[in-house]
Amino acid sequence: MQSTISTDYLNKLGFEDGFSPTLAHLKTLLSLHVQAIPFGNFSSFLGREVSLASDQLAQKLLRNDQGGYCLEHSTLTRIALTELGYDAYNVLGRVYYQGTPVTTPVMSHLVTLVRIDQQLFLYDPGFGGMTPTSILSMNRIGEAQTTLLESFRLVEVAQSGLSGEVLKGMKYMLQVCIHNEWINVYAIDPEQQIAHADAQVANWFISTSSESLFTQHLMLSTANTEMRITLKDRVLRTHGKGGSNKKELTNFDEFERTIKTVFQMNIRDEQLQAAWEKLAWTQ
Repeated sequence: MQSTISTDYLNKLGFEDGFSPTLAHLKTLLSLHVQAIPFGNFSSFLGREVSLASDQLAQKLLRNDQGGYCLEHSTLTRIALTELGYDAYNVLGRVYYQGTPVTTPVMSHLVTLVRIDQQLFLYDPGFGGMTPTSILSMNRIGEAQTTLLESFRLVEVAQSGLSGEVLKGMKYMLQVCIHNEWINVYAIDPEQQIAHADAQVANWFISTSSESLFTQHLMLSTANTEMRITLKDRVLRTHGKGGSNKKELTNFDEFERTIKTVFQMNIRDEQLQAAWEKLAWTQ
């Protein structure tokens, strides 16, 4: 019998057919996940505890519609996919997107890997504004893999254009094609399966450190078959097949409406007000 978490996961994603742990169903799950469960960091931005306990993750992401960041999404998906019959595990990666680091980034990005018939797939709904919207094969190194919104590829880190000094312990780099240029996103080593305690340490740093983007900025994202929608602090952006748009939110009512209707997040009024006040103070 399926546990509450995996049952709630299927219900949250709107998976209506009879389920079996197949490759086709794995593809469907990720496509539904990125549309149904938003990325967001209200908790860490407001200095609140971010728990990776399974019951609290299910309550927050699946029942309360409050969203979460990578460590929450990928811990939850590893649990749910395992219960659904998949061979799933987590690894931690280093992030290189929108920057060229001169020192080695912290291993802070959590992803889920799934093995089916001796093939390995990346299942990552939690990288925010550039998360892959389809599963990616780890057996197709160097090949472009098309999703509904962008093309991605995995290459050996030696082909990333970065020095080995900032790639310690990493094997493959995920890249995305933007304006005909391959951009580094994050790197992982699929052989470095982690324990839950490792994710908890990364989560503590990400949710509490003053050096973490997740304590200093509010970052939300969602995606559908046509576009990505992101919010960083007060700047709302859309990017998709119809082009790109940018808009700054100028008042609380507009902010509240965006959170509730665009990102479909159920954040308590006092938390919304506290977030808006912090954004106004830090601008």
